Parts: sequence; C-alpha cells; structure tokens
Amino acid sequence: MSNCLTFETKKKFAYEYSGDTGVFEFGHGEYLFKDNKLILNYNKTEPIKTGHHFSEIWTNNKDSIHIQFNVFDFDSLPLPAVSVIYKDSLAQYGFNGVASNKKGIAAIKLKKNSNTLQVEISNVGFQSYKFSLDRNYNQVISVFLQKDGYGLPIRNQIDTLQIEKIKRKYFTVRNKNGSITTWRKRED
Repeated sequence: MSNCLTFETKKKFAYEYSGDTGVFEFGHGEYLFKDNKLILNYNKTEPIKTGHHFSEIWTNNKDSIHIQFNVFDFDSLPLPAVSVIYKDSLAQYGFNGVASNKKGIAAIKLKKNSNTLQVEISNVGFQSYKFSLDRNYNQVISVFLQKDGYGLPIRNQIDTLQIEKIKRKYFTVRNKNGSITTWRKRED
C-alpha cells in the first residue's frame, strides 16, 4: 500500500492511496499550513464516470424477446470477450451467459415472463456492471464499462491534520483518530 501526498505548487496538492491492484482513492485541492496544522481542502477533484447503459426497447406479440448487448469502453470502443451473465431458473446452476464477439455484441433470446432479468456484465480490467431488465420487451442495450484501477475521488472534503514535527526530509501529523502518520520527502 502506498499513501502519496504531493505538494505541486505553493497552494496545490495531489493525494493518492494505491496498491498492487491500482488506485483506491485520490484527490486534488488546495492546502494551507496554519497554526501548526495542515489543512487539505479537496476542492479541485473531478468526479469520475461510472459504468452505465441506455436501452432502446420495443414490444411485439411474440412469446419470446430478443436482447442485444453492445458493450463499449468509455471511448466508445467495442469490447470483445465480455461476459454477459444472467439469472436463469432453467439453467443447471441458476445462471446462464454469453460472451460478446469482436464487435462487442452479445445477444440472448428468452421467453417473455413477469420476472425481472438480473444481468451482470464483466471483463478483465473493467468494473463489473449489474442491472435489471423487464422480460416483456425486446431491447438493444448499449453498455459502457469503467476501467479498473482508477479509485474513488475525494471531493468536497476538508482534512485538518495537527503537525507534530517538521524536519527537512519528513514531517509527522496526528490524524483525527489520534494515530501518527509520517510523510517523507521522495528523492527522485
């Protein structure tokens, strides 16, 4: 695990908490040293986009529905080999699924019924995305997956840390919970 606080200019900072699997949280803002306190105002962090979808639906008098999934990344590039898993009471283990082709398209055909269809779309390197569908309508669903490793942004938060000691290559602060954290100067 790595905690990194970078003082970029006389007033701006960047924070990142990360590990082997990527960034867990991050933030940007303005800082101030005042009365033996370090005040971090996370007022410059931009929110991130999360996975989302939009649907085109229609009905007809057939006893089955056709659902097509078009899976993309946030740059609207098709994602091949994406798993589309859905609950299916007729399947041996209660689930069924398909994979998207090289154009990012996966399709299923199901009997109409009043139950909701629970869907999970996942791919290595991306956050899983879950949602529910009405099993009475045909649909073309465009799904946009968020990449893994970006972490959660910290925004509209002010942390006030009591400075315990300042030295040339490090400083220590007392956190809100009473623990002591040492921030060391990185030598590049």
